[in-house]
Amino acid sequence: MTGALMIAPAELARFDSHLRCMRAWGTLDKLPTFVPPVDLLPPPAPAAALPALRGSYDEHKARMRVRAARVYAHQQSALDAPFAELKKQQWQASQGQATQAPPRALARGGCLGLVSNATSGTKDNADASGPVREKIKINRSAQRIKRMRTAVGHAARLLHFDAHSELAAQRWNKKFITLTYRQRDGWRPGHFSKFRDALRQWCKRRKVRCRFVWVAELQGRGAVHYHVVVWLPKGKFLPFADAQGWWPHGATNIKTAQSPISYIAKYASKTMASDVHGYPRGARMHGAGGLDVESRRHIRYWQAPFWVRDALSGRADIRKVTGGYMDRFTGEFLPSPWRVCIGPDGEPWAYRVDQQETMQ
Repeated sequence: MTGALMIAPAELARFDSHLRCMRAWGTLDKLPTFVPPVDLLPPPAPAAALPALRGSYDEHKARMRVRAARVYAHQQSALDAPFAELKKQQWQASQGQATQAPPRALARGGCLGLVSNATSGTKDNADASGPVREKIKINRSAQRIKRMRTAVGHAARLLHFDAHSELAAQRWNKKFITLTYRQRDGWRPGHFSKFRDALRQWCKRRKVRCRFVWVAELQGRGAVHYHVVVWLPKGKFLPFADAQGWWPHGATNIKTAQSPISYIAKYASKTMASDVHGYPRGARMHGAGGLDVESRRHIRYWQAPFWVRDALSGRADIRKVTGGYMDRFTGEFLPSPWRVCIGPDGEPWAYRVDQQETMQ
């Protein structure tokens, strides 16, 4: 039939089954009713109780903030207690010497207002001078070179290991930069600091951790030039410092360093103690950037004297204090067996306080 609605027999059978079900349930001639859902949440608090709850929550936050501040203050006091105790002992020793000075003057037979003519070289006061000890002259230039080689070698090794431990960058591009001066006496304070700040800003804009170690060396003509090793991920290309405006004082050169640790250590070992006096006054000889707290503690440990490293473990945070060395973690203090004095030539001399008397 043209224009008639065709309904499949399956649809008619399904419609009849629905009518039979509605007659059986008694819902054929009834409209559907709305049943509200069961409220599983507790009834909301009245408006008057909300300020009280908010006030109790704010008080709880304030109490937790005060408690955290107290814990932090106690921790800082525990760390600084050994250093404060040293200062207190030094002050007590100075006060004791000041109060005991008049009785000692009276014991020597002097009177108030008069000065005794006895000196420390007389026979009467020979026991006050103490035993004669053997003195060792301190070579400050050699000590400076030793600290530089230790710091540069360990800093390069720690940065190289830290860089290759990152999961984000498995392959690294080690660059060796040389910064030279155009003029022989062109060095001025702040030149290298501006280059270092520019390098850090360049790495920060590219979201790269800035890792570098540098050494200052004297050329044959007497001019200072710098050697820098930088660790960059693959795909990051460092521009030339002179073309970029980071080093307008001379020329720069960039090479790929296959062995950055041995490369920078070689230049650190080329400087001798006799070359220290050739550096300009105020010029630093080495430095590093990108070291974390643990790496800096590691370098301080290896820069400490051997007798301090033997007494303290490798986990100690060694700090130099007045009269010796101290572990900042535990507060253990190691008094130095050495004393330093200035000789007639103006050079420092050292002697051991626990040394036996030298027969002369």
